[in-house]
Amino acid sequence: MFTAEDYLQGWIVYLIGASCLLLFLWLVLRKSAWTTVRHLLLLVSAAILLTPVTAYRDDGHLAPAFFVSLYEGVMLSGAEAGFQRGFAPIVAAALFGIILYLLLRLLWKLMSNKLSGNKKNDQKPRGAKFKDKLVVEE
Repeated sequence: MFTAEDYLQGWIVYLIGASCLLLFLWLVLRKSAWTTVRHLLLLVSAAILLTPVTAYRDDGHLAPAFFVSLYEGVMLSGAEAGFQRGFAPIVAAALFGIILYLLLRLLWKLMSNKLSGNKKNDQKPRGAKFKDKLVVEE
């Protein structure tokens, strides 16, 4: 068994590595025109990488749920073994994050529409400019 200090050092190194992976994913996706898809991919990736679960069933120390699920699903066999123990918290964290993101995104859109409703006439037109009347020379 590892000590609490070993788990803390492991988590520090793991969080640095996970932050680097999320930064790399953000750098790859930052030019994407689909903002919502980009945000959801980052959110689900963070949920997969950062969701903790107890390392062993009888131990209180935490480990990344992704690795616990992978270890128990591949290496262990039996009725209680499998991907479920690490997979369920990941799915719960991802769904909670997605629902919270969509609610905040909707709230932001409603607030920005309400605030910009008074300033619609003051804005400059964007995009192509079309002439109102067609002038024909004779």
